[in-house]
Amino acid sequence: MSNLRVRQRSAYALGAVALVCAAALPAAARNAFDGKWTIEDSSQSCMVKSGSWTLIVRDGAVSAPGYYPATGSISPTGESKWTRAAEKDGLPVTYSGEFHGDVGSGAYVSSAASSCSGEFHAKRR
Repeated sequence: MSNLRVRQRSAYALGAVALVCAAALPAAARNAFDGKWTIEDSSQSCMVKSGSWTLIVRDGAVSAPGYYPATGSISPTGESKWTRAAEKDGLPVTYSGEFHGDVGSGAYVSSAASSCSGEFHAKRR
């Protein structure tokens, strides 16, 4: 058998081994900020002065369990923007901020007629 044929067969064999190994590995998170986060809100001007809730990030998209859903995202670089319904009136509250490692922070503003704003701090569970 020629050297060229031996090399071709070796290359095919290595490719097959690589595919099997790749299939056996668990899928990696698509976003460094995926996971469950505790969000702590605080405000001087809103009806609800402080609160704590769970934010779930999956593939960069955010959601929140329960009656006050959240929609939006956290980019791979940590820039975040999402909207969540306010607890008192259900109107949208827009959050924006930065996440780094296992923490994040930023600000939020309500779209209510008597607009209010505050800040949030996030910590990954």
